[in-house]
Amino acid sequence: MKLLFEYEKSLGARLIEGLMSIEGVTVRGITDPDGLDRRVPTVSFTHDRVASATIAEALANQNIFVWSGHNYAVEAARALGIYESGGAVRIGPVHYNTVGEIDETLDALRAILEA
Repeated sequence: MKLLFEYEKSLGARLIEGLMSIEGVTVRGITDPDGLDRRVPTVSFTHDRVASATIAEALANQNIFVWSGHNYAVEAARALGIYESGGAVRIGPVHYNTVGEIDETLDALRAILEA
């Protein structure tokens, strides 16, 4: 289990680092590399110009499947001020995902958001 946790943590770290390099993206939750032991690799983010549902649909059109919305965390979405705008995009890498898939997702996001 420790090996799986470490691998998933590395995927989450790569995803967070890549998301933070995209202009307009705000990662919701712990982003400090020293704090990654306190989170799972599932990452939620918003963009300052493109709605979360639009991002999720554009990724789905490329066979990259994510969630969007409040993800059953209505009060958290309200507290973050993102409920009315449609919530966040949520990406959940797990042990059967690869670094290549994380990079592919980030490349697709850059194309969608920087267009």
